[in-house]
Amino acid sequence: MHFFARCFALALALPAGLAAQTPDSAPHKPTRLFRSTEPLEMSLQADFKTVFKDRDSMSTKRYPATLRFVGEKGDTTTLEVQLSTRGHYRLRTCEFLPLKVYFDKEKAKGTLFGGEGSLKLTPHCMKGERYAQNIYVEYAIYGMYNVLTPVSLKARLANITWTDPANPKFTITRPGFWTQDDEDMAKEVRGKVLMQQGGRASEMDPRQMAITDVFQYMIGNTDYSLSYLHNYRIVQTDTSMNYYPMAYDFDWSGLVDAPYATPDYRLGIKRTTDRLYRGGCHPPEVLSQAVEPFKAKKDSIYGRLRGIKGLAPARLKEAESFLDEFYKELNDPGTVRRVFNQPCGQ
Repeated sequence: MHFFARCFALALALPAGLAAQTPDSAPHKPTRLFRSTEPLEMSLQADFKTVFKDRDSMSTKRYPATLRFVGEKGDTTTLEVQLSTRGHYRLRTCEFLPLKVYFDKEKAKGTLFGGEGSLKLTPHCMKGERYAQNIYVEYAIYGMYNVLTPVSLKARLANITWTDPANPKFTITRPGFWTQDDEDMAKEVRGKVLMQQGGRASEMDPRQMAITDVFQYMIGNTDYSLSYLHNYRIVQTDTSMNYYPMAYDFDWSGLVDAPYATPDYRLGIKRTTDRLYRGGCHPPEVLSQAVEPFKAKKDSIYGRLRGIKGLAPARLKEAESFLDEFYKELNDPGTVRRVFNQPCGQ
């Protein structure tokens, strides 16, 4: 059977087939940290003057830090961890840099961070309130993606108190979020992450690719590349012959509308809030199947924003208005054909 035709046939049963388990195997659960959606109360103490000076994207330096957090029973736990800076644009621009936090697995055993080797922690970028609000929206986007497909990373919101013993004035409390480990997510769908150079859309599971393409359009994201694995991972499962694309890192989306984000000039749009469909051409049947969950799960998608207590009413209204524009287009068959069939030459 032709590769694309075989993929299409298998894609018809994506949600059930993707998460299928053999009779003698139990579903893999995410690590403890990502089994709850309650914001985690935590503090992180380190020599941040030194840590945040490390803005080399190729740096492998690690810095000692102390992580304190409130557990499920209200008890406070302290772990000694290590930090490294990460990222690209935020690494050059932000006051508070994206971090990778490394755990001692033996010492973390039995705590909320049990089973973790390292995790990404995304803080607010600057001290202004807009940046704190944007963290809430960026966190919510991961939840929206979870609603639409199991091939998506979970996130855990946190209220983070930052402290530096050498600088008492540094102390500040702002929202941030932890992101699930790629491999841990892949285990939930009985798969593994393929760290190859990249892939072509034609090699991906058609329905998962279409859902992700429409999702990127919904949130107004253009900062990605499947072929270069830029803000994408590729997952392969042992229940399907297909490859599944998984998107992440959504801070340059129009829904977040970060002050530092500007689209690539080659795209022909001036603002991240100007939606541009960068996905591929999908057969009508596949596109129809991909669009359906966006309609059926609309309330759950909006609910990911509405459920965040710290999200200001004005910021919520702004985000919902951006989504409203997408749904207005989605309910117009002519607009759907015009937007999503453009790569098909129609």
